[in-house]
Amino acid sequence: MLRLFLGLFLVMTVGLVLALQTVERTFDALLDYQMQDYNREAVRGQAWSLTELLRNLDNPDREQQLQAIRPHYGLGLTLVQADQLALDEKEKAELSQGLLVIREKYTQYIASIDGGPQLLSIKLPAEPSLMPFYIAGAYLMIAVMIGVVLFFWVRPHWRDLEKLRLAAERFGDNDLSVRIQLSKRSNIRDLAGHFNLMAARIEGLIANQRELTNAVSHELRTPIARLSFELDQLKQQPDASQNRELIADMYADLGELEEMVSELLTYASLERGATVITRENIQAANWLDSVVGSVALEAEAAGVQLLIVDCRVDEVRIEPRFMARAVINLLRNAIRYAEQRVEVSLVRIGDQYEVQVNDDGPGVPLAGREKIFEPFSRLDASRDRRTGGFGLGLALVRRVSQSHGGRVEVGDSPWGGASFRMTWAHLD
Repeated sequence: MLRLFLGLFLVMTVGLVLALQTVERTFDALLDYQMQDYNREAVRGQAWSLTELLRNLDNPDREQQLQAIRPHYGLGLTLVQADQLALDEKEKAELSQGLLVIREKYTQYIASIDGGPQLLSIKLPAEPSLMPFYIAGAYLMIAVMIGVVLFFWVRPHWRDLEKLRLAAERFGDNDLSVRIQLSKRSNIRDLAGHFNLMAARIEGLIANQRELTNAVSHELRTPIARLSFELDQLKQQPDASQNRELIADMYADLGELEEMVSELLTYASLERGATVITRENIQAANWLDSVVGSVALEAEAAGVQLLIVDCRVDEVRIEPRFMARAVINLLRNAIRYAEQRVEVSLVRIGDQYEVQVNDDGPGVPLAGREKIFEPFSRLDASRDRRTGGFGLGLALVRRVSQSHGGRVEVGDSPWGGASFRMTWAHLD
């Protein structure tokens, strides 16, 4: 606080002194003629009385007369010769016109007595000898008052900044839960709010990163363990026909690993905001047909009827690659759990698009309807290829919908299964 206070104090004090001096000199220059006229008028009466008193006297008598009246005037009255004053042309012109010549910052006035070479010099009383100390004392008082006001102004700022510094220090020491609470009157309340948002975002990212790392390491164990087991079996199998079956299983495991890595990279890209979402106007019916066609064989193999029941949109504005991936994930999820049928629709309601996927499977319990959109989260504990999945598909759907300014939710379908609704806004 001391450093901040002294810095501001010196800047404000020096700035104030310079400002006062600048203003004084500027107005002295601008108002010089007005001040001369004013001071001439102020002294003109006394100068006229004195010159009238001395005009008809000879030089020695003039000096005696001045000595006699000098104690009563309180002014510095002296007789001087014009050639001793080094008068310039302007001053000579003023004397010839009967005007007073002003010198030494309005403290000396020179008057012509009778138009001759002898002039009367009138000096105002000198300022008190302690005047420089008075001026210095005045500036010192101003500096003290500035210091007092500045102290009470700086103190709450310093206190809040110190809180911010300590919070940043604790955050740097891995205390990611630290937040700053300031009063509503604090001038850095907005800065503290941005710090809290940043801290929450970083804490969430780090927590998500840890969760992803742990989940990925766990998920990779299963196909890797199967591959290892199948390799061992392959070495021990003398029959070529059985080898082909093991090799097919190994290829299936490799495909599972590849699909998992692809899902993970896509999710991570959307999660950290590294991917720029560029929307395009896409012909809706053709796009939806191609998406459904991508999973038609999977539905046929599972014995599930997959239908497009409604597409009341001519064009849809989306990022086609990511949105197609999200809808495919919804369809694969529905096919995985459906008994006989899955239906998909695409409609526009007001300024929003909506994709709805319904199935006739077991549905999603109320307690798990938020959990299923978290990465590597499953309600089904099985790990076989039909119902296990990776726990990333629905998390990716949520990220895609959020990147389009929308959301995804799950409810009950008309047949008692799950109904997934993904909505997003139409933006030009």
